[in-house]
Amino acid sequence: MEGLVKYRNWLLLAAAITLVVSIPIAGRLTFDQTIESFFAPDNPDIQLLLQSRQDFGGDEFVIVAWREPGLIHLNPDNEIPELSASSAARIADLSQKLSELPGVDKERTRDLERFLKKSPYNKNTRQKMLSLFEGVLIGQDQKSTAIVLQLLPAGNSSVTRAETVAAIRNITSATIPQAAVAGEAVQIQDMFNLVERDGNLLYIASLAVLSIMLLVIFKNVRWVLASVGIVIASVACTRAILVIWGAQLSMVSSMLNSLVTVISIGTTTHIIVYYREQRANFDQHAATVRTLQDLWHPVMWTVITVAVGFAALLVSDITPVRSFAIMMTLGTLMVLVISIAVLPATFASGLVPVPGRVRLEAPLDRLLDRMAHAIDRHPVQTTVWCLLLTAVTAPGLFIMQVETDFSKNFRDSSPIVQSLKFVESNLGPAGSWDVAFDVPDPITNEFLDSLRELTDRLKELSNEGFELRVLSLNDGIDIPPRFGSSVKRLNTFTNKQADLVAGFYNPDRHRMRIVLHSAEQQPTHLKLAQIQRVRDVVANHFDKQHAIETERAHAQWIERGGANAAAVSVPPGNSATATGLFVLMAHIIDSLLQDQIRSFTVASIGTVICMWIAFRSLRIGLISLVPNVFPIALVTGSLGLLNVPVNIGTAMIASVAMGFTASVHYVAVFQKSLPEAGVTRALQLAQSGVGVAVVLAHVALVAGFMVLTVSEFIPLVYFGALLSLSMIGGLISDLILLPLLLRWTTKDPTQKP
Repeated sequence: MEGLVKYRNWLLLAAAITLVVSIPIAGRLTFDQTIESFFAPDNPDIQLLLQSRQDFGGDEFVIVAWREPGLIHLNPDNEIPELSASSAARIADLSQKLSELPGVDKERTRDLERFLKKSPYNKNTRQKMLSLFEGVLIGQDQKSTAIVLQLLPAGNSSVTRAETVAAIRNITSATIPQAAVAGEAVQIQDMFNLVERDGNLLYIASLAVLSIMLLVIFKNVRWVLASVGIVIASVACTRAILVIWGAQLSMVSSMLNSLVTVISIGTTTHIIVYYREQRANFDQHAATVRTLQDLWHPVMWTVITVAVGFAALLVSDITPVRSFAIMMTLGTLMVLVISIAVLPATFASGLVPVPGRVRLEAPLDRLLDRMAHAIDRHPVQTTVWCLLLTAVTAPGLFIMQVETDFSKNFRDSSPIVQSLKFVESNLGPAGSWDVAFDVPDPITNEFLDSLRELTDRLKELSNEGFELRVLSLNDGIDIPPRFGSSVKRLNTFTNKQADLVAGFYNPDRHRMRIVLHSAEQQPTHLKLAQIQRVRDVVANHFDKQHAIETERAHAQWIERGGANAAAVSVPPGNSATATGLFVLMAHIIDSLLQDQIRSFTVASIGTVICMWIAFRSLRIGLISLVPNVFPIALVTGSLGLLNVPVNIGTAMIASVAMGFTASVHYVAVFQKSLPEAGVTRALQLAQSGVGVAVVLAHVALVAGFMVLTVSEFIPLVYFGALLSLSMIGGLISDLILLPLLLRWTTKDPTQKP
């Protein structure tokens, strides 16, 4: 440690140079904005989604909708419904402008003016066409209309998805100011935009709040600059290494800056408070050496334990979560390196003032001392209260609900939520997904007839309480006049509405789909039940068709003189199922939550092993796990009891909160004092020696993380609030639960046998 003090200025200079070099590199860190990356590559829904995009050119839709009074009127001569001239001109103008935007598949744009213009001009046909597009391109009251844009796959677009969505909004607001812009693609893009924007702004804001808190605590700018400098250097160096490595930020890792801030401030606050206590008895040099000697072991193992907790996320099947694991492991270790480079010079260079004390520290010391005595006098009662609190909240872990309404990630006042409400109130369900399947070559009348049966069965699901809009190719070929067989009508309809048919049928790849529209804003259980019910109907239909084909093949075999009909081999039924962004967005939290449970288990095992190695005691390793798990179980269990659905932010709390306690520091003081002081006195010394630093660090960190609650992205709000609650729970664990466990499980060496 003398070497660190001796070369402190060189270490500080090296840290400063590294920071200067890292800042411009760190600024080049990019943001991965793909929702598909939240699932394992072999996930069945992802595989089906990618196949659907290859077959039908994409599944990302943007809905531009507005109120259009006088949209439809009856021709006075023949009573044929038609668009008013002004409405037709407005729709055609906006549709043309939007279709020409980069990133939009102009061949797949859908609007009333385009489809009605191509349809036969007779009453029955027009009425059927309007009925076909009701809830999609026209409202039930015929006073609202929409243009549906299909976006090019991201790899085929010359611009980013963010630029396309922004251009759609700009053109729409300039042409029809009151129009709403909605759709899964818009929700996803808004989510990434908010996460990226708020992640940077809130990092700066939380750093400012933490600086003020540290200034209040230590009463000197020097200590604030040291702590903030470690934060900035750790973040910049971590981001620079990630750029060199070729990594990208994701929605998950957007919390990188804030979490590195937590680790940095927590670490430096403990060290500065300890240095202050040493300066009461030693000169500047001696206090610095003693601080480094006494704290290197607990600080190192605290950082390693936190790093192991993040590294546990590597067991995830989700690419952004694994990247986040690497980023946070790197960032956590970077805090240790930068602290070693900065703090010796901060403590031992120049006329260093002694860190100040908060006025409340004296009462806090007395409170902690009384708490230690109370735990010693009433261990049974205290244990009972902890067990009772655990028993009350634990059942909530098993009844937690998953939030599938993606619009709940945004505040109600946000443009995307307002647009979504407009679309679903005036037109129909805004969520889009599909049922895709193979078709015979050549396509047959029998197959189209069976497809009609499937379409009708899916439409009947509306009678079961599901808000579902079903569109299939049969709806088009059944439009009057109906002449000829189903195949012939399909050919006729294709000649007249080729762009419409292309969205349902790809003859080259022998694939077809039924497009489904469901309400985005609906309860979790209804959305998941709807997806499962559709999949059951589809599976039953194709199983039934397979049985019919098998029976027909057997009959033909017998007619040709075959002896054993059972020997006839018929290919298995169509493996069709339902998929799309609607399905992915409904299951994204499930995907994250399943991964978090597994990684939390690995992190718990890693914590035990780290503490076992650090203190050479499996007992200490198991004891130290409890203060880490207790606040997480308390918070997440309470969420379940309060029926608060799990969103993206809350799904990450368990793994992120692991290790953010002061267990290592507390146990280190306790173990050091135990041989001479005995159990009771050692606990009192640990409480007074570590307690103040723990409370001050947690107060500062809670204040910093509460800044996240002003975000427009609700998961960030939940993340900030729940992580703050977890830290408060961790504080309770460190000051009450950990002393109890140490008291119950430690043999007093000062007592004679």
